[in-house]
Amino acid sequence: MRVAILGAGGWGKNHVRVFCELLGVRNVIVCEPDVSRREAAREAHPDISLFEEPVFEGVDAVVIATPAVTHYALAREALCQGKHVLVEKPMALTSRQAEELVVLAEETERILMVDHLLEYHPAVQELKRLITKGHFGKVLHLSSQRLNLGVIRTEENALWSLASHDVSIMLYLLDEEPEEVFAAGQAFLQPGVEDVACLVLRFASDVLGHIHVSWLDPVKTRKLTVVGEGRMAVYDDMAEEKLVLFDHRVEHTKSGFHTAIGKSQSVTIGSVEPLRSMAEVFLQSVKTGAAPPSDGRDGLRVVRVLEQAQQSIEQGKGLTVEGT
Repeated sequence: MRVAILGAGGWGKNHVRVFCELLGVRNVIVCEPDVSRREAAREAHPDISLFEEPVFEGVDAVVIATPAVTHYALAREALCQGKHVLVEKPMALTSRQAEELVVLAEETERILMVDHLLEYHPAVQELKRLITKGHFGKVLHLSSQRLNLGVIRTEENALWSLASHDVSIMLYLLDEEPEEVFAAGQAFLQPGVEDVACLVLRFASDVLGHIHVSWLDPVKTRKLTVVGEGRMAVYDDMAEEKLVLFDHRVEHTKSGFHTAIGKSQSVTIGSVEPLRSMAEVFLQSVKTGAAPPSDGRDGLRVVRVLEQAQQSIEQGKGLTVEGT
């Protein structure tokens, strides 16, 4: 199998590394218009094939790690060329474009996968297992923070650049789309490009999701809290103990509500790199034809939520998610 990787920048270079490890350097070609990035790829992988423009001939699959504004056009071209596609998040910047890609992939019988990386993180997968088993009882609310100082993007705002991770996690854990989205954001550095955004997702199961993203914050934070009727958990990707379970709850007695504070337990999770796991799933899907977990429809669901959140920011009110 041969794979073309479009884009060898900040994240694309990681795709280059992982696919070279999985397929061998001679089965990976890199398409990157920036000379310095091509040189860096050559230095890291001396025998790799490099091109300035996208190449679709002679490969089985295409990995798209270019700016978000280009995802739709490149994914569409690759599918039209009969190639399997792995595209970075978000897969498109409108739900109409995302739906078109899903339909095109189905018509051409090609794999369309979105790099919703954290769906392949062992801590998130363990949370999914615990929720499915009823470990938390009824899930009440999820809260996530994705904050840092930089990288400041110009093509898409913090909502589209960062919140796609957290939206994909929540939809993955709950296995449902929100019925309603409320969002607020502010552009401090560049007109029309929000640096900070807060989202509230209301689900039919009465679960409430809260997401706070910013690239204008002094402390790097990557944290998700799950609160259930019976137990709670915190996944902190910046901590040494990444997943901690809490036997905490609120109990209702005749005398009122009381907090019951139990033990906390750190969960040992696998050390496998999520990007490598995701790439392995993609290659296996290409071989077998089986849809991966983060397929095109998963990507479409995330884009729908982000689109409604953006409209909520612009209109200053909550919106019902179309298509749910």
